[in-house]
Amino acid sequence: MSWATIYIKGREGFEKEVLHKLERSGFSFLPGSEEVEKNISLYWINDQSSLRAFKKAITAKIIFGYRLRFFSSLEDLHRSHSVNLKLTPKEEALIKKMSDWQLAYNRELRNSA
Repeated sequence: MSWATIYIKGREGFEKEVLHKLERSGFSFLPGSEEVEKNISLYWINDQSSLRAFKKAITAKIIFGYRLRFFSSLEDLHRSHSVNLKLTPKEEALIKKMSDWQLAYNRELRNSA
């Protein structure tokens, strides 16, 4: 049997609820690490199982209550996070200004050495 990796991201506190539901469901899984500060959990499921069956074991109530999102790779997880990060034009201008200041400061350090 092979295992497929599933990352779950959701609202704070979902980890215990998901683990409890999975343990009681009889679904074949292995719990992985949790990054509580980032509200991310890792699970391995039988690669013959479907994501739909995994979600059914967790239950819709938990999924919608904690706004759970499921990812098959870290790249997908990080990509979704960066897509959700929308900056206003003012914020983008401030970031550019800070970057310019940093470049100028680094040039000054190199020239003074």
